[in-house]
This record gives sequence, C-alpha cells and structure tokens, in this order.
Amino acid sequence: MEKLIENILKLIRIPSISGHDEAIREALELVKKELAPAGAFVREFNFPGASPVLLLSNSRDFDFDIMTVGHLDVVPAGKELFLPRVEDGKIYARGALDMKSQVAVNLVALSYAMDKKIRFGVLLTTDEETTSNGIKALVKNEKINARIVLDTDAGDLLTICDKAKHPVSVRISARGENAHSSRPWEGVNAVEHLMSCLEDVKAGFGSYEKGVCRPDDIWQDTMVITAFNSPATYNVVPAEAEARVNFRLTEKTTLAALEQKLREACARHRCSYEILLSSRGVYMDVSMPEIAAYRRIAEKITGRELKVAQMCGGTDARMFSDRSVIIMHSVNGENAHGDGEYVEISSVNSLLAIEKEYIDQYVAGKI
Repeated sequence: MEKLIENILKLIRIPSISGHDEAIREALELVKKELAPAGAFVREFNFPGASPVLLLSNSRDFDFDIMTVGHLDVVPAGKELFLPRVEDGKIYARGALDMKSQVAVNLVALSYAMDKKIRFGVLLTTDEETTSNGIKALVKNEKINARIVLDTDAGDLLTICDKAKHPVSVRISARGENAHSSRPWEGVNAVEHLMSCLEDVKAGFGSYEKGVCRPDDIWQDTMVITAFNSPATYNVVPAEAEARVNFRLTEKTTLAALEQKLREACARHRCSYEILLSSRGVYMDVSMPEIAAYRRIAEKITGRELKVAQMCGGTDARMFSDRSVIIMHSVNGENAHGDGEYVEISSVNSLLAIEKEYIDQYVAGKI
C-alpha cells in the first residue's frame, strides 16, 4: 500500500475527538515524529482555553507563499469507526473525509516543497469541530501571514468554493414577572415576550425545513433557533426565558446590520441579546489570478471542468480571509460526520497531484 494511504490510515486509527486531550496529543505526536518531513520546522502553540495548534514548514519565519489549513480533530463516533476499512477504492472511517486524508496530502505536499524556492506551511488545529479557539488565539497572538491559503476542508475534487458564510451565535434573553398561572394578568410572561422577539428578528430570514421548503439558491442569510429554555414550573407565569440563535450571513449583511436588528427587536419586547460567537466569512472571486491558476491545474489533472459553489458552514481558513487569497478545494467522499463516512482514494491522489503542480508553477513564477 502506498505511503500516503498508510499515513491516512495511521491518522484515522487515532480517535482524536475534539476535547479528548489524550487522543489529540497522540495525533499531534504522530504528525511531529512520523509524518513531518525531515528537516521541517515544527512548532506547537498552546494558549489558555484552546486546544493545541501545530505549524510545520520549510521556512523559519511566519510569512508564507502558500499555507494549507486543516484540522486533526473529529466528531464523536463509536470505536468501530476508528478501524478503517478499505473497500472498492474507498476508505470508510471517521475522519476519512473530514479531514485526515487531506491532512496527509498537505504533509506530503510540504515534503515535496522542502527543497524548493517557496515558503510553504501546513497549519493544523485540533478544535475545529467545536470552538476553533486554537486558531483564534493563534491569529491573535502570532503574526502569521500567507499570500495563498489552501483550504482542503471545503468543496470536493470537481467543486471549488468561492464563498463561506459568516457564522454568528447569539443568546437572546427575556425578563418578566412571576405570577400564578391561574392569574396571568398579575404577571409578565417572559416566554411570550421572547417568542415575539424571535418572530420579529426572523422577519427577513427564510423559513426552511426538509421536505417542506428549500431555497433555490443556498447563498442566503439564515437564522436557526437552536435552543429555547425557561426554568419555570408548569403553574407559574415564567419570569425568565432564553433562546440560542445561530445566524449564517452572506456578504449582503454585516454584523453591524444584524446587531441593529437585534437591538430594535429586543427594545420592543423586553429582551436583551449577547453575541456569543462571531467570526468572519470568506468571500473570494474565482477570477483572481491565484485561484484561476489553481482551477486550470485542477481541471487539467482531473480532465473535468470545476464547478463553483458556496459553502454554508464555516472553516478555520476564514481567520485569514482579511489577508490571504483562500482557495477552497477538496477530495471526493460522502457522509462526513455520519456512520458511513468515506473518501475516494483516487481523489486523494489527484488532490496531491494538483498541490504539487501548483507548487511547481508558483516556483516557476507563473502564479
């Protein structure tokens, strides 16, 4: 079995679930001691409240021509899903598609770039599936720059993504006054005020559900109420209520505009809000020279025209969207986060061929 596939299987066998420190450490040590190319600079960053971040490179400084961004952590799964199965040209296992195969590709690409006139880095986080606190702390505390960021956690072999939405998580709280539920006129119902506030905020956002309504174009601002709670018992007018809301914003809506909407709705309905998480979106133009060159290489190697699509979810590469050209392209597979997760081995080899050719063209001054 070729070395690249062996490396993927080694990574997969480690149950590096987000937050499982011992397994995360095992994955980091495997990369540092076995998968890192000889002579590479290997640096580990540890910040309070964050999981470790690993940076491997052929350059001593933190300014890169090309840097790949990926993660070693995975979502929870049963033990059997960490025993990879190779069948019909596919690897079935947790992390096969999301995204240990791509991590292995990026490490081999670093090996290929070691003796070339290019500053190449591989950035690996270990909490992407939960908080992404590692990369947030890294960007805040270290000046790491890259002209081009290759994000192999978005798209597939025949799809390049040009945009990823801006995630915003919000807590909306309502305060009322308790009373016996038999005499509601003596209380102020926080639940009803919160429901009215949420309806107010939702105006302008679509309402979607599987089998009921799907947008013709997924590049829409969305709002999802992810939790709703009130601590009152069954016979009390509730004086407290709280909801968690997740927004995914396109470039058409700024955080400032969303906050204005929240302020106005909360003022009308005795509520308050708190931004729990806000990152940034990725909005690229595929006609940019760096992306156009990558696309030509990928189309040459695959023999197919690449589609352009948008990504509803987030990606750690978004932390560099204010300073880098981000290319979002990946491998083929299905069922990421599901029991039937798999990656197509042929697409893994193709992605590596694309990265090598991209490095060569960069060195030749064609990018």
